[in-house]
Amino acid sequence: MNQARAIRTSKSQHRKGDRSRGYRKFPYAQIARMWSAGKTIAVIARAIGRVDKNNPKDPFHTMRNCLYRMHKGYVNETGRIIKLPHRVSRASVRASRKAGLRAW
Repeated sequence: MNQARAIRTSKSQHRKGDRSRGYRKFPYAQIARMWSAGKTIAVIARAIGRVDKNNPKDPFHTMRNCLYRMHKGYVNETGRIIKLPHRVSRASVRASRKAGLRAW
């Protein structure tokens, strides 16, 4: 009977430390500088170390998603929300969005 009983442990034994998990700070400013300098998505991803080695079919997915979100707006170093400018015309952005929605 004693072997089947679950052993209870206190919450303090379950804690792995009082620190929260440390995430790498995302380099928004560096990405914005490289994007305005005309660097490609692949070059930027390699420079900041965001190439997905576990996804050989689409290793730059993370970088493209980040750029998509930065085009919508991100917080810069001074705390202001700014939008990353597109490097193509507005008509081209509109046409690509329309084509993507049609394909979806």
